[in-house]
Amino acid sequence: MLRRALVALLVAGAVGLAAVSQTALERRRAGRDEGWSLLYLPSGRYLRASSLGFAPVVADLIYLWSIQYYGSEDSAIRYDLVERIYVDVIGELDPRYRDAYTLASLILSVEVRDPERALRVLDTAMQRNPDDWLYPFEAGFIAFNQLRDYERAAGYYGRAAGLPGAPAFTRRVHAEMFNRAGDKRSSYVRWLEVYEGAEDETIRNLAWSHVHDLKIELDLTQLRELVGEYRDSRGAWPPSLTSLIAIGRIASLPVDPEGLPYLYDPATGKVRAQSKWRMFRR
Repeated sequence: MLRRALVALLVAGAVGLAAVSQTALERRRAGRDEGWSLLYLPSGRYLRASSLGFAPVVADLIYLWSIQYYGSEDSAIRYDLVERIYVDVIGELDPRYRDAYTLASLILSVEVRDPERALRVLDTAMQRNPDDWLYPFEAGFIAFNQLRDYERAAGYYGRAAGLPGAPAFTRRVHAEMFNRAGDKRSSYVRWLEVYEGAEDETIRNLAWSHVHDLKIELDLTQLRELVGEYRDSRGAWPPSLTSLIAIGRIASLPVDPEGLPYLYDPATGKVRAQSKWRMFRR
């Protein structure tokens, strides 16, 4: 076992030495950017086949080298090599190498400011690790924080929340993304699920605050739409909200989450809640 480990280390060392030697040689010959020779770094599949069963060890060595490279070098093309190093080489050597994918996405999203490339890295990580919640969660954060694409973020967060071992907070951010995207109904349903399944009192209270306000929003939206339809069809505001029941537009009048009826002004057609908002400013 020890002998095989030493052989694997020697193979990895030889690969690294060859890359360094090639870099120095080509730099002397053509004065090119020293990072370009990394394009000749053997593929992860080749290194895996030649690692004598020690692919994770070789992946570790290349990863440690990459940290030094990105921490100290100022190569003009180093950002062009992110996917090559972390996805095509390290990721193929060890498809479950979490740090490689997450570091690559961090470099691309924060330093390069290219969130779409970062998401492609994480999408590849998801394909190779469909049971790992971390990758869709990281992708959801990029879609939310940088792209402000809340529907896309909801998709990623929903995938993360549905995987084994996902922390409870993934379900909360999933619910909130629907709210940010303007889908109040879906957000309400998911916050209600969080509320009903919460064991921690603090989380339960937080979820109830969202459920409370979203229920009011949904009710007010429905009532205001119905009042507007009544005026459009009859030329006047309904004399009361019960008029909506009389014409068959609603089976019963909703009450807010605290059991209070909604207030209506027949002179202006305005509908409002009696209960105070718990989370959102209005």
